[in-house]
Formats: sequence, structure tokens, C-alpha cells
Amino acid sequence: MKKLVLLALLFSLSATTFMSAQSKKSQKEIFAATYKTSKSVVETEHYQFVANVIRNSQEREILNGDVNKIEINKRSVSGQLHAFSKDRAVHSLKDNNSEISTTFNDEDQEISISIKTKAYTISINVKPNGNAFLELTNTNNTKLLYTGKLVRL
Repeated sequence: MKKLVLLALLFSLSATTFMSAQSKKSQKEIFAATYKTSKSVVETEHYQFVANVIRNSQEREILNGDVNKIEINKRSVSGQLHAFSKDRAVHSLKDNNSEISTTFNDEDQEISISIKTKAYTISINVKPNGNAFLELTNTNNTKLLYTGKLVRL
């Protein structure tokens, strides 16, 4: 009798595992809608990067997204990004003739945007989950790293 109960329990556990394994979606399927939305935002050529966090290898700081944003409209880039509060620096961007190139990697569901302005080089990588990572490099090769989102305008 003990063996029969044990066998029934083992069978029910394996059946549940098999059923749940069949219904799990892959990460690619889960993020497909988010990637499609991000891609359509970038394709409009009129969007914003809204920064929520500035970070480096040793620290990170929460930013106010209402004032830390960059607007991209065709070849025009404008906005401002604050550095760490201890530095008290604000990086203002204003360029009406920027070089912008965009790459869509549909297989990995990632978007890469490169922007070259007069004073800065900007690299934005958008992940499948919609998070965007911006690297701001000035003419002195000083780099600042931001995390945020892309927003349609």
C-alpha cells in the first residue's frame, strides 16, 4: 500500500511539472510586445530618453525624470542630464544637426542608438524589457552612465 501511495504521488508531481513546463513562455515571447513598442517609438524619430538613475562602478543615484531628459527629433537633440549631486554639474545638450544612427536587432530584441553632437557622443541601448541605458561622453572622454526609458512624444 505504501508503494502504491508513493507511486501515485510521484506520478502526480511529474504530471504537474510536465504541464507547467509546456505552458511557460520564453523570455523572448514575454518581451515581444515591449520590444515592438520600443521599436515603434524609435522609428517615429521623435522621442525622449528619460533618465531615472545615474551610476558608475562605485555608486548610483536616483534622478528626477522631470528634468533629466533628452529629446530626439529627427536630427535635433536637446535637453539636460545632471551628473552626481556631489559634482553639481548639468550637461546641456542642444544640437540641430546631430549624426544619429539606429540599429534594430530583432533576434535579440535590442535597439542601439548612436548620436554624435558637437559636444557629446551619446550611446543608447534599449533592452527587450524596455529599459534603456545611456552613455554620455564629452570631448574630454569623461563618461556618465544613465538608466531610464524611451518615451514617445
